[in-house]
Amino acid sequence: MTSSAGGPEHLDVRSMWQHEALDFTPWLAKNLHLLGDELGMQLDLVQVEQPVGPLFLDILARETDTDVLVAIENQLEWTDIGHLGQLLTYATGCNARVAIWVAPGFRYEYALALHRLNEWTTDDIRFYGIKVEIVRKTGVSCPEPRFRKVVYPGGWNKDLTLPPEPPPPPYVQKYNGFFHSLIADLTRTGFADKSVQHFDHTGRFFPSRLARGVGYAVILDGKNSAWITFHAQTDDNELTKRMFDELQAERDDIESSIAAGPNQEWHWRRHDRFTFSSISVRKNGSIDDPPEKLDETKAWMLDLVVKFKATFDPRVARILGELSLQNDGCLRTGHV
Repeated sequence: MTSSAGGPEHLDVRSMWQHEALDFTPWLAKNLHLLGDELGMQLDLVQVEQPVGPLFLDILARETDTDVLVAIENQLEWTDIGHLGQLLTYATGCNARVAIWVAPGFRYEYALALHRLNEWTTDDIRFYGIKVEIVRKTGVSCPEPRFRKVVYPGGWNKDLTLPPEPPPPPYVQKYNGFFHSLIADLTRTGFADKSVQHFDHTGRFFPSRLARGVGYAVILDGKNSAWITFHAQTDDNELTKRMFDELQAERDDIESSIAAGPNQEWHWRRHDRFTFSSISVRKNGSIDDPPEKLDETKAWMLDLVVKFKATFDPRVARILGELSLQNDGCLRTGHV
């Protein structure tokens, strides 16, 4: 939360939209006029979650004055390489001649990429980087969203762009290279549409669309341990622990369904002192292993994390559905 003297107060975008796909994308689809006002366009919605092969574009719109298709990719985190690739893939797959990337912050490298694309392409191909903000004006109680152009044809507002980051140290680059290759392989399978750093550079986390804070992690922890983890840390700690308990009741079925291997080492951790719970499989593995051993670890991770998602997602969806029905029943009967 920031503000300047006498200026508007800037709030975290998640104070208005907690979930990117479930909250922000539907809101943006209903309020394309606000985005269009900033761009000087009139945008009409074509479809939310537009299929592009096995993937989905957040919003496909049409510019009414030109009848040109517009691909809109949005996120609630700072820009990343994954969303840049998605924007280009989706725009191409939809034959969109306008590509708009909406995010709360633009890193220098990605703003530069959009700027260069505008320089290199013909005038009828346009790329936009749009910053979304939540502001509360002085004397006004209700916050409101605001869009600001960062990159646009013929211009780049560098004041709204985070400066270039210094390169990470060599050992971090080694982790980044390993996970970059792993994520690229998972993306090709349609496993997930985004990944984030998990705690630090030694792991990556793939959020589930079922609930905020639920997802799957792949980790090389620096102690000769490679991990695949189902991680749950919802906004409600009671729900997190209830979810873990329900899953633990099916432990035998889950472990046999995943079949992690002859030397599988399972760790079921409720973590009563903390707000998260985890279910993991471990094997020996280190970032300092020789290339052939690292390739084996990557293949193990690729196979197992897909099995984790296929096994846990339906169970988590069922648990959340049952809890929702129970809560609805309590409300109808007056019991809370």
